[in-house]
Amino acid sequence: EEGKSLEVAEGLKKEGNDLFKSEQYEKSLEKYASALLACPSTCQVERSVYHCNSAACHVKRGDFLEGKEECDKALDLNETYVKALMRRIACLEKLDEKEQEKGDASFGFSGDGPREERGSEAPAAEGTAVAPAERASPKKANYLELALEDCKKWEELEPRNREASGKRSELEKKMKDRQEALKEEVMGKLKDLGNNILGRFGLSLDNFKAEKDPNTGSYSINFKK
Repeated sequence: EEGKSLEVAEGLKKEGNDLFKSEQYEKSLEKYASALLACPSTCQVERSVYHCNSAACHVKRGDFLEGKEECDKALDLNETYVKALMRRIACLEKLDEKEQEKGDASFGFSGDGPREERGSEAPAAEGTAVAPAERASPKKANYLELALEDCKKWEELEPRNREASGKRSELEKKMKDRQEALKEEVMGKLKDLGNNILGRFGLSLDNFKAEKDPNTGSYSINFKK
C-alpha cells in the first residue's frame, strides 16, 4: 500500500516538473501539493523534494518568503539536503534586498535582536505544501545572518565546494560593509547632536581633539579655540 502511494506521489511530482519546465508555476505547485497528500509520511526524503520543488515555484513567482518556508520544511525532513539549503540562501538574500529597498539600513544583522525561527512541518498541516507556515514573524528577521548560517552548513556538507565558500565570503563582506555604513551613520548623528548642544555655548566638537598616548595607549581630550 505504501509503495503504491509513493508511486502515485512520484507520478504527480513528474507532472509538476513538466509544468515547471513550461513555466506553469501555479499548476506545478498544485501537483507538488497533491504529491505531498499522496506520499506516505514515512517517506521523508521524497517529501523533502516535493517541498523543495514547491519552493522553486515560489521563487519563480517572486514569493520569496513562501519559498523560504518551503525550504524550511524540506530541511526539517532532510537536514543534509544541499539543494534546499542553496535555495533557502537565495530566498533569504532576496528577502534582505526587499528590506533594504524599504530603507531599513539595520536589516541583515543584529546584536541581541530577535531572530527568525526556522519553520517546521506541523503534523496537522500534512500535505499543505503551498500555504505559508502559520506562525508569527518577528519585526526584524536577520536574513543575512540566517543565509550565512546556511552557507556554513553547506560548507560542512560539501567542504570542497568553491561556490559555498565563495557565497560565504560574499555574505560576510556584505554584512561587514553594512555594519561599517551603519556605524558611520550613527557617529554622524552623534556628532550632530553634540554640535547642537555645544553650539549653544559657541563651541563645536571641532574644538576638541582626541590624542592617543603612544606609551600607554590612552587618550586625552585637548581643547582648542
